[in-house]
Amino acid sequence: MKLKIGIFLSLTVLAACIVGFALPWYDIRVDHVFGDDQNKATFKWQNYVCEDTGDSDSKTTIKYTENGSCLPIITLNKLSEVAKIMNTCLSFLTIGAALALGTALLQLVIFLSPKLCRSCVWKLLCIGCSIASIVTLFISFFTIFGLPKAFDDDSNGINICQDRWCDKIYGSDDDTKWMPGGGWFATLVACFLALCSGIFTLASHR
Repeated sequence: MKLKIGIFLSLTVLAACIVGFALPWYDIRVDHVFGDDQNKATFKWQNYVCEDTGDSDSKTTIKYTENGSCLPIITLNKLSEVAKIMNTCLSFLTIGAALALGTALLQLVIFLSPKLCRSCVWKLLCIGCSIASIVTLFISFFTIFGLPKAFDDDSNGINICQDRWCDKIYGSDDDTKWMPGGGWFATLVACFLALCSGIFTLASHR
C-alpha cells in the first residue's frame, strides 16, 4: 500500500512539474493612479510579457536578450542576469522532472516484480533517484531568490526598482506588487510531493 501511494505521489510530482513549466515564474504589477487599470510584467523562461490594461490594452512579448522596456517597470535595457536565473531554474526543473519520472518507473518495476525476483538493488536505485529529484527540484525552487540581485544588476543604476523587486523577492507598496508566479509555487508543491514519495518508498516492505 505504501508503494502504491509512493507511485501516485511520483505521478503528481510530474504533474506539478508540468504546471511549473507552463506557468510564469515571476510577476510585477503597477496599478494606475486612477481606475482599475495596471501595467504588468510576467516573467517566463525565455522572455517576459509586458501588458497594459489601460486604454491601449497592449501586450508585448520581449526576449531577455533584447533592449526592451515595460514602463514603468523596466526601462530600455537587456535582462541578461535575469535570463541566467530563469535558465538555471528551468534546467534544474527539467532534471528534477526527469528524475521524478525515473523514480516512478523504478517504483513500478518494484511493484510489478514477482516476490522471488525482487532485489534490494532496485529499491536502492529508486531511493537514490528520489533523493536526486528532491535535491534538484529544491535547487530550482531556491534559485529564484537570486532574482532581486539580477534585477539590480540589469537596472543599470536606474532607481525604479530600488527598495522593490531589486531588493526583495516579494513585496508591495502603494501601487506596486511583485511576487513569484504560479510556476514557482507549483515547483514548491513538487518538492514536497517528491519528499513524501521518497518517504513512502523507503517505508514500503517490497
